[in-house]
This record gives sequence, structure tokens and C-alpha cells, in this order.
Amino acid sequence: MRYLLPILLGWGLALGATEPEVLLSLHGSNTVGQKLVPALAIDWAEGEGWVVVSNELVAANERVIALKRGERSANILVQAHGTSTGLQALLDGTADLWMASRPVQPAEVKQNEAVIGRLDGPEQEHVIALDGLAIIVHPDSPLRQLELGQVRAIFNGKTRDWSALGLPSGAIRRYARDDKSGTFDTFKSLVLLGDALSADALRFESTEELAERVAADPGAIGFVGLAGVGKARALALSTADAHAMLPQALSVATEDYALSRRLFLYSSRQPSAAAGAFVEFARSAAGQAIADRIGFVGQTMSLHPAQPHAAGPDEYRELTKGALRLSANLRFGNGLSYLDSKAVRDLDRIAGFLRPFPRGSHEIVLIGFSDRREHNPVLALHMSNDRADFVATELARRGIPVHRSRGLGQRLPVADNDNEVGRSKNRRVEIWVRPQGTEQPGRQVVGHSAPHSAP
Repeated sequence: MRYLLPILLGWGLALGATEPEVLLSLHGSNTVGQKLVPALAIDWAEGEGWVVVSNELVAANERVIALKRGERSANILVQAHGTSTGLQALLDGTADLWMASRPVQPAEVKQNEAVIGRLDGPEQEHVIALDGLAIIVHPDSPLRQLELGQVRAIFNGKTRDWSALGLPSGAIRRYARDDKSGTFDTFKSLVLLGDALSADALRFESTEELAERVAADPGAIGFVGLAGVGKARALALSTADAHAMLPQALSVATEDYALSRRLFLYSSRQPSAAAGAFVEFARSAAGQAIADRIGFVGQTMSLHPAQPHAAGPDEYRELTKGALRLSANLRFGNGLSYLDSKAVRDLDRIAGFLRPFPRGSHEIVLIGFSDRREHNPVLALHMSNDRADFVATELARRGIPVHRSRGLGQRLPVADNDNEVGRSKNRRVEIWVRPQGTEQPGRQVVGHSAPHSAP
């Protein structure tokens, strides 16, 4: 089934048919390629003047979107057999873009840099949506939340009966994505932490099928991307260092949710004109609206009433009093003040969002944080101040004055500090916006988005 598409094209040539050109070919993640990329591709193609003739699955997780513009015929090909399949396709030239539901690994960058360029650089790594890896159970399950260590013990097989979690006795049935899935890669790195998945776990290539099986099985537990929860129910998750959160729009948008993740397109050093144009559309406000519609979380900025962390220090509560939370955190590399590739683009999105506000009507407050392995608490406090000041400078360069920037050091972690993924979540700058004056313009801007496409 995997090679049905080339066979069908071969039959067409043998019968004398004119082979349509391949306008765009995307390989990799089922999470990205199942619904999001086809929806983006159709809107992008129509915006380029193409008429969509058909949009069909020709094999399991293989889609052909047939296009016509005048006398010209073309296809967009989407092969979504798992994140790990996309890199090789990008390397050998059979894919214009690699769809991935995990970041490129340092070893992959180093091994392929001479051939294809720096895949983790902002010119080749493109975040097109945010997602939360949801731990799902049957909709009638009495379970409401788990600590990440409990999830690990369930899926590595150490916890085998629901009674160990204070529920009525019954065998736990585990549902998991297959080995080629970026979703499983993310689950391994964020949850299993080197443990093996229990051998009795049922494995699925399809997110939808997994969620359907969990929703029909009272003894089941599984994991899917946020858009794939379906009729199952997602649990709130906590960590040893951070309180429980549900995978909801704000917690995923800020990437504070324990199992939040980014969805990517990776391009070669010199992408085709069509690939470059498609990436720009996917990152635009129109593309991000599609991500929201599909069930992921787009990167268009918005403001939200948000209660400060219940265990937060008085200083944090004072800084955020009366303020609205911006739907993005800016995150930093280990021990450094440079922003990651998403944060670089988010600075322009943030400036574009805040620029239309009447000058003097709002105060911008930045709060910086460190992880707990960055030096001692005193130096970590200085580092968190440096990060907040760095963001303030970058926003000022874009015409957005910051009222106050303050670092709180190693306090208020949103993830565990015992692994690099968790520490990277804690190295952040939060952005809060406080309306000024007696009127309440902040209530009018909740959900407001920049009036132009994000970069």
C-alpha cells in the first residue's frame, strides 16, 4: 500500500495520460499530515489561483490533491507515515518539506548539515502550529488528573491495575502510536524518559483510530495530539515541580502545559518557490487560523484573563495584578540569552499585535525565569533579569515600549527541572498587558489579533 501512488502514476503514463507536475510534496508526521497540511494546502493553492479538482486518499496516510489552473495540471502529494520517514525524503529530494511533530535532533542536524543546511536554524525550521500531547481515557472514567510519573509507570508497565490509582479494580489497557510517529517520539522523550513502552501496548499508525478505541474501552488509556482527542477525555497533568494543567488553548499556546509541543515543517537550504510560498502561508495569520480550526493551537496572539499561579510569590501576584496574559512565552537556550527559532518570529508577531493599541493605554510587563540548574539562585536571578531586559530591548527596537521587566529567578517552574526538555520550558519570559485608566479596554482586546499576517 505504501507504494501505491507511484504505481498509479505509472499506470497513467502507460495509458498515455499526461502526468501532472508535482507542485509540492510533503512527507512525514501523521499528526501534521492527516488534516492540518491538507487544509493548509487547499487554501494556499486556491489563493494561488488553482482550482482543486479532487482531494483523495490513494492509500493509507497517502493523499493526492489534484489541481488545475488553465491548461496546467498539478498535484500536491502528502505522505504521512510518521515523522521519521520525512527526513530521508527531504534528503533524497522526494519531499519539498518534512512534516514533523518533534524538533529535529542535534545528531540529525550535525549529520546532514553539509548536504541540506542547518535544519534547526530559523531559515529552515518552521513552527506551523502548537499541540498538546493529551493523555486520554474513556469519557466516563472517574480519573481527572495524573502526575507525569504516574503516566510513566502506566505505560512502562509497572502500574497494571486501576486500583493502584485509587480507582475500582480493573486491568489497564494501553494504547500507543507506532514507532515511526513523532507523537511517540515526543512521548518517549517527555514521559518514558528512557523506559521501554510496555510490550502489551496496542500500537496504531492512525491517531483517529487510537482515540476511537480508547473512547470505546472503559479500561483504556492512550495518548494523542490535542486535535485527536475525539470522543475520549483528556486528563490534567502535573509534574513533581509544577501544578496540574489541562491541555487547553492558553496552556498549550504558552507551552506551559507539561506535554505541549511544536509542529514543524522543515525545508532544505534552497527550497522551491512553491515550498517557500507554502511555508509563508502556513505561518501567516490565515494559516494559523486554519490550525485553530483543525483543532491545534495557532500562533496568532491574543490576550486572556489568567489567574496568577496560586503558589506564586507576592511579587509575581503584584506584577500581574489586573493584567491580561499574552498567549506566548519567549524561551531561551541553556545558559544563554539567545531566543530559539520560534521566539525570534514571535517577537515580530507580538509587536504586530500590540502596535495598534493606542499609545499609553496599556502597560507591558515582562517577567523572566530561569531553570533550577542554572548556577546558584543569585546568578539565576540575574540571568532571569537579563532575559526580561533582552526581550524589552527587542520590543523597543520594534516600537513597543515596555513598562516594567523583572526576573524572578528559579521560582514558578512550569515543568520538571531534571531533564533538558523541562528546563527549556522554565527558561522563559512571560508577557502581561495591563490596561491603564478608568476604562477597561483590556476586556475589548481579549482574542484580538494583529490586523495583518504574522511573519
